[in-house]
Amino acid sequence: MSFGFLELFILLFIVFLILGPKRIPGLLRALGRGVKDFTAEFSRERGKELPGEDREDGPRRGP
Repeated sequence: MSFGFLELFILLFIVFLILGPKRIPGLLRALGRGVKDFTAEFSRERGKELPGEDREDGPRRGP
């Protein structure tokens, strides 16, 4: 199931009608902060992994 351009436009129009033009910038700002925090936390967690260690295979062995 995928959304076409028309469905996306209708959905955004309904959201605009419900929230109004004054609340949409704040909503988008909060959404952007959430995505930024999520990617920062994800990057931080990836950095905690030990070098040379895979999640699925465990420690790497020599060649």
